[in-house]
Amino acid sequence: MMLRVVVAVIAMFVAGAAPAQGRFSEAVDLWLSGNDRDSLPRLAEQAADGNAKARLLLGRIEVMDKGPSPYRKSLSRDAYRGMFRSFSQDTGYLGRSWIAEEAADGNQLAELLMAARRAEPDLYLIRDLVEMGEAQASDHPTRIMALYGSDEHREILLSSTNLLEELRPYLEYLTGEPEPRGDGLAALRHMTGEQVDAADETALGMAGILALGYGYGDVSLDNPWRGAVEHWLLTAPATRPIAELCEAGCGVDDIGACAFAVMALSGGYYEVIRIDSPLESVIPQEQFLQSPRARLMTLRRVAMQRREADGALLASTAEISEMSACAADMIDKARAEYN
Repeated sequence: MMLRVVVAVIAMFVAGAAPAQGRFSEAVDLWLSGNDRDSLPRLAEQAADGNAKARLLLGRIEVMDKGPSPYRKSLSRDAYRGMFRSFSQDTGYLGRSWIAEEAADGNQLAELLMAARRAEPDLYLIRDLVEMGEAQASDHPTRIMALYGSDEHREILLSSTNLLEELRPYLEYLTGEPEPRGDGLAALRHMTGEQVDAADETALGMAGILALGYGYGDVSLDNPWRGAVEHWLLTAPATRPIAELCEAGCGVDDIGACAFAVMALSGGYYEVIRIDSPLESVIPQEQFLQSPRARLMTLRRVAMQRREADGALLASTAEISEMSACAADMIDKARAEYN
């Protein structure tokens, strides 16, 4: 009799867990398709019900999506907070992020994701994130290690399997005595596989774009490094959303120029390599990079990118057209969605 009761309880638990997992998977699929209006409320409902994966995913989406959809932009402050935050007597009016909520409950991954925001070099944090399947989340800790770590620790990371390969140029640039404009030159060497001469003015012009993006270097078509940079953007795994975005929207003759424009308007090499899955344990990086969400995130981020000085849009249609008429058309259409 007791055995039958135990079996019945287990069956009820499994039956309840299966629909819950199904609802979560459906919400994730909707989000990957680009549908915020239906996916985010579903994820928020499941987060409020205690679904740890939904909580972590929402928490990462909140801080990582640099191209919020028109739906997200249309939410009131209270509606936005209600979706992405936890509220109780202890959290106050502003609430608390779902990641912080999970960390407070002892969720190890949530604790690591919280630690990854800190400006303190930590080799063990990078290792732990990678071991938990969240390699892309080690992006910020790796940059902190490059900026503030010791040469010894940078060398250890450079020889480690825990290093995101796309960030190798940044780490190499800051190891030893950094050369002038070395971050862009290091990116150019990485992209082309060539020994770039730091005295080459054309290389320095391209290095400015790769380091800082539009407005800081040479975007001319006759720059001898332009073709190699475009080739990398169209073939590198990290920039697959850019390649697919331009392939879908442009003809063969303009696809390279489109990719270059998107890279420049994104902020250069060190920004386009950050098209990351918000939570790899739920959405593997390869799956994310080939999703409509990754392409939309890339396009919207470029469309809404603004200058730091006055908050105006980073580039006008005419300025973008000088790099790629096709990219300018796509960006104009994306901007119109917010009006």
